[in-house]
Amino acid sequence: MAIIIHTDQPDLLLDRIYELIDSKKADKWVRTDDGRITYGSLLWKNEAFFKPQIWVDENQLRFGLLKRKDRKHITSRLYTAFHSKMIEMLLNHFDRDFRSVTATAAKAEPDVF
Repeated sequence: MAIIIHTDQPDLLLDRIYELIDSKKADKWVRTDDGRITYGSLLWKNEAFFKPQIWVDENQLRFGLLKRKDRKHITSRLYTAFHSKMIEMLLNHFDRDFRSVTATAAKAEPDVF
């Protein structure tokens, strides 16, 4: 259930995503102190997190989904909300910075749940 972004500069794209979030211009996304990202609406805040990883050899920026520690499962509703909002933010703000974005339907690197 990872998001995989194909881009020539994955490190630069991640920096730009963080800048957008930190400047409060990325809808309701929030960055934690350790670099994870969560959707900050009252319904979804801290219910799950995206952990970014840069895959240099593949020219990819990946966001793995992490469940909240006390959750047993990631529900389809939670997965759908987080993935659709992340892809919406990417397309709204960074459509010229990547070639494609994919949301996997099954667990993939770097998912942790």
